[in-house]
Amino acid sequence: MAGAEGINFTTVKIDEKKCIRCYGCIEDCPTGALTLEGSIFCHNAYACNYEKECETNCLENAITILDM
Repeated sequence: MAGAEGINFTTVKIDEKKCIRCYGCIEDCPTGALTLEGSIFCHNAYACNYEKECETNCLENAITILDM
């Protein structure tokens, strides 16, 4: 789905039951769109390149990219 200016918006769903908090997803993100603020994962849709590196590289299959 495209935003008002044609920007794609997505959100990252992290399954807390599967996530082992290795933070590999944050390290794998080439744009810095996925960060940790305290103990909360944050996703910056404006910075995301939508290539799904975090989802693809998660060894626990805990990440899903959802289109909005």
